[in-house]
Amino acid sequence: MTQRYRLSCLKISLFWLVSLLIYFQFTRREYSCELSRVESDDFFCEIDDDWQRRKELFQIQHQRNHFRDTKFLFFQDNYEPTFSCRFEQRLGNNGDGGKWICDVYQLRTRSKCLVYSFGSNGEFSFENETKRVLPNCEIHTFDKKIFKCSNFCHFHQVQLGNHRDCMTKSLRMIMKELRHQHRYLDILKIDVEGAEFDIFADLFGTKDFISENIRQILVEVHFLGITETVNNVTTFNYKRLHRLFQIFHENNYVIFHKEVNLFNPQFSFEYSFIRMNKRFFTFNQK
Repeated sequence: MTQRYRLSCLKISLFWLVSLLIYFQFTRREYSCELSRVESDDFFCEIDDDWQRRKELFQIQHQRNHFRDTKFLFFQDNYEPTFSCRFEQRLGNNGDGGKWICDVYQLRTRSKCLVYSFGSNGEFSFENETKRVLPNCEIHTFDKKIFKCSNFCHFHQVQLGNHRDCMTKSLRMIMKELRHQHRYLDILKIDVEGAEFDIFADLFGTKDFISENIRQILVEVHFLGITETVNNVTTFNYKRLHRLFQIFHENNYVIFHKEVNLFNPQFSFEYSFIRMNKRFFTFNQK
């Protein structure tokens, strides 16, 4: 009787052991997020199948993002988001001043983070709420005018540009002056009334640690930067505008948010980008 009992217990134990091994093997394979970790440089952790669907949707939207060039409908017809952040959050005021951030909770897990904000023009609701939500972030604000940023950020009187004149400094110059050239820039917020075209062409014209380690870019894109007037005739250099979005794509950025500026809805739109690993842009159909 004892012998039978022992054999019975052994069989039951083996059954449960095998069942657990099968279960853990299945769940590990089913819920693996290795693909998203690699292809987002460890920012996202999503089920591999879901991540693969994200890549498929990216390919579909990216291919239709350059539709047509019309003055009053350009931003309506072109460059919709190609990626979605499930936990994106708006920081700052509703309306002008606030910006959309991808997965704020991810930044909370870091021991420290770095935020640059250009062109706030004395409106610091973004910086204020960012510091409240992300107290581990070091926030630097820049403007050509002098403003007081209180105790939630460091203010610098600097005009961002392509540094080809004595009036402006490039992002690379500023980061070196602040000894941040070897730090990851988690959030770069820019609202510089049309100067963004020269700024990003200069920034991504050189491959180095700075240009390859900016995680999120929040930028207001203005028609002002593509307007040309000759003999009282105003034209729009759409190639320059398309080139700006091509620069972001070439440097592994995807669009995760788009928002109209209702103060000037035909000629300026807010965009939020997040950088991926270049492997994200390779796609093999099953």
